[in-house]
Amino acid sequence: MHAVLTFDAGVAVAVDGETVSVAEAVRELNFRAGVVRSSLGTVALRVARMALPSGSGEVDVALYEGRVVGLVARSEESLYDFAS
Repeated sequence: MHAVLTFDAGVAVAVDGETVSVAEAVRELNFRAGVVRSSLGTVALRVARMALPSGSGEVDVALYEGRVVGLVARSEESLYDFAS
């Protein structure tokens, strides 16, 4: 499962460009990962947020077998440019 999470000032505000609340983001991530009553969505949000030094930007996350297995972060304050 793959998703792009958007954060503004440390708060998740969108999943794949769709505006959501934090609770909706958790439910959507759990749904896409095929899990119900799991903390996977919450863990994915926390790990993604930690990848953004400023708390704002986008993070591509990949979830597989109940784990966060991939992250790519993009932010205005990023030290690296992953686009090239």
